[in-house]
Amino acid sequence: MVNPLGATMPDSIAQTTDARFAQKFNCDSFVFDHGLHHHRLYELDNLVGLARRLGPASAYWSTHAADVADGWEDNKAHEQSLEEAIAGIEHSDTLVILKNMERDPVFGPIFGKVVDDMAARVGPTLQRDNLHGRATMLISSPRRITAYHIDADANFLLQLRGDKTVYVFDGTDRDILPQPEVEAFYAGELNAARYRAEHQDSARAVDFRPGIGVHVPVEWPHWVKNGESVSVSISINYDLRSNAQRARVLRANHRLRRFGLSPAAPGISPWRDMGKIAFVKGLDRLHHHA
Repeated sequence: MVNPLGATMPDSIAQTTDARFAQKFNCDSFVFDHGLHHHRLYELDNLVGLARRLGPASAYWSTHAADVADGWEDNKAHEQSLEEAIAGIEHSDTLVILKNMERDPVFGPIFGKVVDDMAARVGPTLQRDNLHGRATMLISSPRRITAYHIDADANFLLQLRGDKTVYVFDGTDRDILPQPEVEAFYAGELNAARYRAEHQDSARAVDFRPGIGVHVPVEWPHWVKNGESVSVSISINYDLRSNAQRARVLRANHRLRRFGLSPAAPGISPWRDMGKIAFVKGLDRLHHHA
């Protein structure tokens, strides 16, 4: 594969067959190798150009120092423009997230193929369940912390430049991630998952460097601490049909808790889940016509 900047990119995200992609997808976290880090695309000048083409509407950026328990801040008020934040990232405390990279004319041909290649590596389990795949770039300053959080998609995080430590927690452990926090997350509270220092030792610590990747299942909490240089990573994200249905049940549960009830988790009673999904769809229709 030849990139518009002239350098050849690897044709595959990895050179060897790895059964863990099919066996552990969205069930467990695992570390793997990749060959996407040998490219001058990840130099800051090219990343500024990417940000300029995508525009602020496709980005999140924070230029304020963050700690592990801080969560996401409002993405409306900025002291610097998106391009300024990336250009000065070596000497600041900044996190930039560039979304929907597969739409970009320069990066898109590369990472659109990576999205497809990764789905092929997982196989039919993902291919049947996948609603949408996309690529998201994360650029962060030396020693920057990305706060503890969960995501509604399954993702593969690949390190392209710099080094950092990624801490991944078991999202099925309800001591680490209580059910009401998951429900509140799907009801719109992005910072609903709360960091608890007493569980830190249970996290898997991944020493991330160029050529290393890690799979993070849906809702598995994680946080990141950068090393001494600028970090560039790519997150390959998949929205799943199964999780879209499950999210509706969780949204219904969140509403039911507000009435003092203790609703069952998704999957325990299929007929109750169907009723909850109908309940949420009805509320959505009322809200739409209000």
